[in-house]
Amino acid sequence: MEKISIIKSKFLMNMFDQNTYVLSNKKEAVIIDAGAELEDAKREIGNKKVLAVLMTHLHFDHIWNLDKFIDEFGCDVFVVKGQENKLKNSALNCATIIGTEIEKNIPENKIKYYTNKLKIGKFEFDVLFTPGHSADSVCLKFNDNLFSGDTVFADGVGRTDLCDSDNNQMAESLKQIRNLEYKNLYSGHYESSTKEKIDLMIDRYI
Repeated sequence: MEKISIIKSKFLMNMFDQNTYVLSNKKEAVIIDAGAELEDAKREIGNKKVLAVLMTHLHFDHIWNLDKFIDEFGCDVFVVKGQENKLKNSALNCATIIGTEIEKNIPENKIKYYTNKLKIGKFEFDVLFTPGHSADSVCLKFNDNLFSGDTVFADGVGRTDLCDSDNNQMAESLKQIRNLEYKNLYSGHYESSTKEKIDLMIDRYI
């Protein structure tokens, strides 16, 4: 039986409240996003083998400790093909918004690309490409759970005023989520929610 754990970020006094998720079974784990502190992640993971870090998108608050995760666990990181340059570009990963530089030097052989279906060990995901908040936004469906990154939250949708945001793409992505079957939503920030509540919220936007 798989377990879903939520680790809250601690950087910048946690002002971004970024959620890092650990999906685990008895022997293996997968991490979704990398804003959490490494020690907190290690404490949650224990002696399980980390198979991969799955990125919902590459904004600075989600890649904050990605390099430490890759160094520690020796695992791959999954991103949208053609978007990996954000890892080394503070303007594209939006770190410049808070007046800092965030550059992650991830070995090329550790960077893998999403397809519509993703199987890692015994973990299977449907990958939804949901641009709008960012060009590389994805949502990851795992059983009855949807990990939505910054596309949609319990009480709103991701901002669309950033360098590669797009309101029209966001509307199409929200429609895609509205038509999807799932039970629980785990977003990149704030609290989790349910499909029923998310559907009502999306209906106000599209």
